[in-house]
Amino acid sequence: MSDTSATLDPTKKPAGAVTMAYQDHFFLERWVDYYGRQFGREHLYILSHGGDPEHRRIAEGANVIALPRDPTLFRLTRRRWMLKSSFASGMLRYYNWIIVGDVDEIVIVDPAVAPDLVTYLGRHTHAKSTPASLCPFGIELVHNPEAEPEPILPGQPILSRRRVFRANANYAKPCVIRKETMFTIGGHANTHQPRVLDPHLYLLHLRFVDYQTSVARLESRREMRQLMTAGNEEAKGTGHWGKNLDDFKRLSQGVATREDAALPDFRKKMVEGQQHLHDGKITFFGGGRSKELYRLPDRFASVF
Repeated sequence: MSDTSATLDPTKKPAGAVTMAYQDHFFLERWVDYYGRQFGREHLYILSHGGDPEHRRIAEGANVIALPRDPTLFRLTRRRWMLKSSFASGMLRYYNWIIVGDVDEIVIVDPAVAPDLVTYLGRHTHAKSTPASLCPFGIELVHNPEAEPEPILPGQPILSRRRVFRANANYAKPCVIRKETMFTIGGHANTHQPRVLDPHLYLLHLRFVDYQTSVARLESRREMRQLMTAGNEEAKGTGHWGKNLDDFKRLSQGVATREDAALPDFRKKMVEGQQHLHDGKITFFGGGRSKELYRLPDRFASVF
């Protein structure tokens, strides 16, 4: 973690991170380890759905808040994003920046630009010119066991073993916030305008990062999806977890076409294809998902 002290408001801490987890121990371990090094564990907030004791063990030194779990999973996704929106917004009373997202999402900065997030975000020192939210470029790591056969090991950076990805505009989430906001379901948009795609931040979506782990997790999600929608028409809009398993099995056979992190053409398509909804109050990026797979350059290998 950098010693850089430049902040928008010197009465607040530079940055913190918020997530919500149900089980997902593999991802939580990585989330806590990474953001703990970036900000300090005391500035991490884990909303533990169901009060999992393993969350407290993994996140020792962080702030773990136990939440009751409704076994019917009624409006699960809507409830949790309303909670994360309100909680993260409230924490901005004490932090200049809050990163809020799912436990399998990690925000990194290009190491060629800054050594860590505090240093990078600390370059924003003028409130009038600093966006209310920053959108990292969304990439989904995709594990092809034949192309990247080495296993992910405890204590070893994931990007030293997994750097193949597809670009996904849906995961360029406005998740780095400095003003209170409400997120849409899934956190794919919020109420801040205009929407700003940051040139040097990346959101790593980890759901497909390891073949065996991903298959096991997505099978579990498919079972949860079936439970959520059984006899409950209102719950049918809560996600596509079942379809994700089929998507991953197909994607896991792909290979990277080239090494590239910038993807300027894809970024341009995202911005030019923006859609403004709800009377211009909510904006989604265009661009969809890249058809090709790419590979992050070697300089990213030790970042996460």
